[in-house]
Amino acid sequence: MRLFLSGSFFSDDEVLRIGRVKDALEGIGFEVYSTYHRNPPIDLGSKAEKNRRFRLLCREIKNSDGVFAILDGRDAGTIWEMGYAFALGRPMAAFVERDRYYSLMIDSSSHVVYGFDEIDGRLMDFYQTGKPKKGMSPAVRPHE
Repeated sequence: MRLFLSGSFFSDDEVLRIGRVKDALEGIGFEVYSTYHRNPPIDLGSKAEKNRRFRLLCREIKNSDGVFAILDGRDAGTIWEMGYAFALGRPMAAFVERDRYYSLMIDSSSHVVYGFDEIDGRLMDFYQTGKPKKGMSPAVRPHE
């Protein structure tokens, strides 16, 4: 099962977190696509490079079985990727390590994972069925 890992990686703390999350997800059997780990940095001053990367990321989300989004950075790009994935009908988990609540929209569209201890085998079941298992927060699917 292939997950698109979304999250900010603009500080040393964020880079460490996205690496730990990727390792944890792979440790329970997911194939993880992470733009930070897979693609070289781009020139943000180049419209052509930004457009290519945008199209690549949209395609990768579309080709993934679900999205796992790290929200601690409160990155606008991560939030956009979640909205796009929701519109495509992909199941989403929203990871927060520090904040116990994020927003009504995130809580209502995603299974919320509070910290590394909740990255476990129940996530595989969630992504396969789109429904949380006992002890997991509910998530709403588009058009329900």
